[in-house]
Amino acid sequence: MPKGSAIEDVEGKLKREYPGNPHAVYGTLNKIGLMRGNKATAKGLKKAKSRPSPAAKRMRSMGRIAKKRAATYV
Repeated sequence: MPKGSAIEDVEGKLKREYPGNPHAVYGTLNKIGLMRGNKATAKGLKKAKSRPSPAAKRMRSMGRIAKKRAATYV
């Protein structure tokens, strides 16, 4: 998985939630369709690549705030 990808984040959260239980971690990833066995699925790879950067998130949130402020002044 690409570093910082959505799959890696989910995997890390599951590992923290179920320490010492890899069956729960990878079983969950398989069940939601992000992985099949130890391989990422097409759906998983698409989610891993489609994650916006932190800078893009900040810019989008600033745009939403500006729109809300503009709407209140009308």
